[in-house]
Amino acid sequence: MKSVIHTAFSIVFPTSRAPLTRHYSPLICGMGPVIDFKKPLDYSILKDKTVLITGGISGLGARIASAFAEHGALVTTADINAQQGKDFAQEASQKGLDINFVITNVSDWTSQINAFKSAIAFGKRNSIDIIIAAAGVSGSFQQSKGGEPPSLDKDPPEPARSVSAFDVNAKGVYFTSALATHYFALPSGGSKPPSPSYTKLLVVISSLAGYLELNNVDYTASKWAVRGMFRALRSMMEDQSYRINLIAPWVMDTPMSKDLAQICREKGFPVGDAKNVADAVIRCAADDSISGRALGIGAAETFDLRDDIEGLNAGIVMKDYLEGEAKGFMKFFGQRP
Repeated sequence: MKSVIHTAFSIVFPTSRAPLTRHYSPLICGMGPVIDFKKPLDYSILKDKTVLITGGISGLGARIASAFAEHGALVTTADINAQQGKDFAQEASQKGLDINFVITNVSDWTSQINAFKSAIAFGKRNSIDIIIAAAGVSGSFQQSKGGEPPSLDKDPPEPARSVSAFDVNAKGVYFTSALATHYFALPSGGSKPPSPSYTKLLVVISSLAGYLELNNVDYTASKWAVRGMFRALRSMMEDQSYRINLIAPWVMDTPMSKDLAQICREKGFPVGDAKNVADAVIRCAADDSISGRALGIGAAETFDLRDDIEGLNAGIVMKDYLEGEAKGFMKFFGQRP
């Protein structure tokens, strides 16, 4: 074991985001090479793929769902908002896109099972190829201040929240991930022949908040939890011949983040484009070599976070990012020196 550890850490780390030379060791598994974002893609591989997207009717999820459908995939969106989901599917149908909707509470196990079964029934192979865990809610951006002084005579109130970020962002992704490995193992059948060369894919949507220190405790902690699940799962997924990748967006101009995006604009901080998130997910799906990678989606560029031992668990890239695009935002919102 001593020699293995020596091998894994006898690496010269770069001081900037220059391309890394991969030196695989027994401690680095479940991963493909650093992503080549200039590699041309064959989008035809996505045609007739069965895709399930949780939270896929607005914001990032809707952009991702539309992008897959535009490439010929058979997409099921799973969301708790029934009327909005039906409207989204109907609008997609009018555009000639194959998008199905199923009402789903991602924090409920049985509800997610129903979503998976709906997606499989909507496909053509009685199986599922691609799953995107995109359901998410915002949290309280900072801890409540003030209030009554502490007392042993009166218990403090539970922190106020309309929807628990932990239930949706963490528990929901955990359920989706567990069901993904279960239903990926279904034998292909149906009206279309199987696609033996395609490695089934799970993409979990975290956030760059999962790589930073922010004072919106519930949201930030839930996104760190998604990152933890990704790190725990990637070797297990490889052992089962599946892929997992993580997407970590910056502040995006979406309905969920519109208030924060407006603050950023007023302060002169960068705001990202949701299209870049959808493009990153599509790249993960269309490029079979992208496995076990975490992608940061900044306002200006998309980059491989190198969330592994060689990248100092994303420390190299994030140091660069904190000194660049994120510097003003983090100083204002809570990054401590």
